[in-house]
Amino acid sequence: MNDIDGSRRVGSSVVRRLVAIPISLAALSLLASGCRHDGRTLRPALPSQNGSVSTSAPSTVPETEDDFFTTEAGAAGAPGGPIEPSTTNTGVTIATATAVLAVTAPWRDGAAIDPRYTCKGDNVAPALSWSPAPTGTQEIAITMIDENADFDHWTLAGIKPNVTSMAENTPPEGAVAALNGGGKAGYTGPCPPSGTHTYRITVYYLDHALGLSSGGSTDDMRTAIDDATITTAEVTGTFSS
Repeated sequence: MNDIDGSRRVGSSVVRRLVAIPISLAALSLLASGCRHDGRTLRPALPSQNGSVSTSAPSTVPETEDDFFTTEAGAAGAPGGPIEPSTTNTGVTIATATAVLAVTAPWRDGAAIDPRYTCKGDNVAPALSWSPAPTGTQEIAITMIDENADFDHWTLAGIKPNVTSMAENTPPEGAVAALNGGGKAGYTGPCPPSGTHTYRITVYYLDHALGLSSGGSTDDMRTAIDDATITTAEVTGTFSS
């Protein structure tokens, strides 16, 4: 290798080294500058970073006040029974439970009737109690029918709407009785000719006073009762001959 070629190669190596040193220093400077960002200061967003992320759940607050009072009727068998709407003094419609009306006798509903109240015993009218009358009731009536023989054992009307019970064998004050199936005004107890019969006692809440007298026909009194009935409550019992 001649002197000229040798000088060219040596010069070229030196030149490359001199050029590489500033580049390396610049890279080290940039790396040190990036490491100084420890996360406590956010860098400005790039133009492309214009989106947003939300972790908030959708609002459950009703949009209007009326949404607080929107109620759907529950399934049958819910406590309180069927649902019917009523209106408050603010004009907002809400749901209220319809009252359940009941009759209480000296036996459980559907159970055997004590012989005391039948032709096999003292044949006295049972003591009864019933739910207070709903609004609009002007009179109360009571019937007892043998459902198997379609026999009238008892038909009373003229009971005042604020009365909720009667003592044994003692009709309420002002009550009037139609003729029973035996041809007498008042009560006659179960006395089936054979087998087991079912007896239904029904309390009727009437929308007007009937103005009837004792001793009339059962059919006439029953027809007047049916025409005036708002609602009813009942209890059943059985008796065997």
